[in-house]
Amino acid sequence: MNSKKPLFGCLAAAAAVALLASCASGAADSEAERALRVAVATDASSLDPIRGNSGGDHVLLFPIYDTLISYTTDLEAAPGLAAEWELVTPTELTLTLREGVTFHDGTPLNAAAVKYNIDRAQGEGSNILSDVASVDEVRVDDELTATLVLAEPDAGLLMALSDRAGMMVSPTAAEAAGGDLSTAPVGAGGWQFGEWRRGESLRVERFDEYWDAASVRAPALTFSMLPEPKTRVGSLRGGQQDIVIDVAPSDAGALETESDVKLFRAPRVNNNMIFINTGSAELGDPLVRRALSIAIDREALLESGFFGYGRVGHSVFPEGYWAAPPASVEYDYDPDEARRLLAEAGAQALIFDLTIVADAQTTRIAEILKDQWAEVGVTVNLLPREVVQQAQEFFVDKEYPAMFSQWTGRPDPAMTYGLAFTAEGFFNPSGLEAPGLAEALAAQNEYLESADRKPGLDRAAEAVFAFTPSFPLVFVDSLVGLGEGVEGFELSLLGKAKFGGVTVR
Repeated sequence: MNSKKPLFGCLAAAAAVALLASCASGAADSEAERALRVAVATDASSLDPIRGNSGGDHVLLFPIYDTLISYTTDLEAAPGLAAEWELVTPTELTLTLREGVTFHDGTPLNAAAVKYNIDRAQGEGSNILSDVASVDEVRVDDELTATLVLAEPDAGLLMALSDRAGMMVSPTAAEAAGGDLSTAPVGAGGWQFGEWRRGESLRVERFDEYWDAASVRAPALTFSMLPEPKTRVGSLRGGQQDIVIDVAPSDAGALETESDVKLFRAPRVNNNMIFINTGSAELGDPLVRRALSIAIDREALLESGFFGYGRVGHSVFPEGYWAAPPASVEYDYDPDEARRLLAEAGAQALIFDLTIVADAQTTRIAEILKDQWAEVGVTVNLLPREVVQQAQEFFVDKEYPAMFSQWTGRPDPAMTYGLAFTAEGFFNPSGLEAPGLAEALAAQNEYLESADRKPGLDRAAEAVFAFTPSFPLVFVDSLVGLGEGVEGFELSLLGKAKFGGVTVR
């Protein structure tokens, strides 16, 4: 099977974008010479792409690290550091790299560097092993050609290379740092590392030797970590920030009516959900998990908690997305059935702890959930946490049975299933897997076309639905505040900003 046919379309589109950017760059130069100031809710858990444990890291990683594969706004594969790719056989993916690309420290980005990075992603300390688990060997064919030899077909691998697994780090820098670039990142992205004040700010500066010389890039990006949603929006109104990522739904309506700032709104695959440790004493019984899920009135939660900015969620993929599950995957609100299931499981007096992000918006939504569960006799203890601490306690330390957070999405649906629900997935703290999931994922791996993969992915969705290892709640729209003079901002369905082409007057 060969990817060259769709690739040429992607290359043509990429060339058109580059041409437009080149034509526009002269007019934009005078306006682009100011740093972009960006407010985000959370700091990075790590600036090393293989070591982080939070989906919120990406907005801070993408400026520093270009990926082997990129994607369109609709999450179709597009050229990145690899100018071309070809699936030579079902188990051989060949990447042809761009010429003349260097890392920020001057190290050439070649096939040997690709091998180093994939081997590293499979090594000790990596949180993304499941993304590249199918790779048996990386063969260096020549200076700019590398072939990933797979142990078995893997339909999701190409798009996995547009995420953390494809974020190339400098082998020279990684070796000098003892293998850990958490605090001193060196990539091949449009901006290079400047300064990081943990919990406060991150500054990256334009890399003048970047391979895409025609691209429009601000001279610097300064990220400010402002956990409280109202503080972020206030800083936008006050002129301290140019872009605010993740405007709270409670603040979005007001921004839509203001003249000096704008609200950017777009659908995305980001899912607010309850992560469950299915090995915990409190939530180890699938009957209990099913009861808790159908005790949630998702429509009411969307309107009262998220002010209508999104769609209800019954799986990790929204309706309309190509990998959305069949209609049978739906948690109908049924508090009476929830009480019956709890009684059957002997859990009528269930009490459990739920960690939440310590901000006003999340707390308000969690209180709504707490009240809905109280209606079926369940008591929930809400435990506010800072985001990085919350992820550490739940995914790594495995201290709590449940966590309310976001699944920020991945470029390919198989990545989501692999990371969140398989036995090897980092975001599955119990290591317990839904019966039938592995077989369903193996079935879709035999194909590359979305239509051919869909039956296997539907079976995977049904397996996860029956096991209930999480409670999908709401797909909240991307809500981004843009200050006066900001131009060129756009997002993909993934909803994770990259800032290429964004300027501010």
